[in-house]
Amino acid sequence: MQITLLTTDEACELLRCEKEKLRTYREQWIEGIHFVRCGQGKTAPVLYNRELILDWLFNQTALSTHNLAIEWFRRELPSGRLRGRPRRSGK
Repeated sequence: MQITLLTTDEACELLRCEKEKLRTYREQWIEGIHFVRCGQGKTAPVLYNRELILDWLFNQTALSTHNLAIEWFRRELPSGRLRGRPRRSGK
């Protein structure tokens, strides 16, 4: 799986919106899925998941479809691949 992370300026360009509008979109999105903070605090830079933002854009009226994309994304992360697998007994 390839994840493209966008800066705030790049995300604004992709969505053709101002930074303030991007902040309002962020209120609808899930931190750690649609965007991540690089550090702590309100001034930490934010990076945006290009693929999931585009999916959200095209599926705003079909959020159940977008939720499938979110679940797929979570499963494809290295941490998600570990879930649901039987553990080895070590024998």
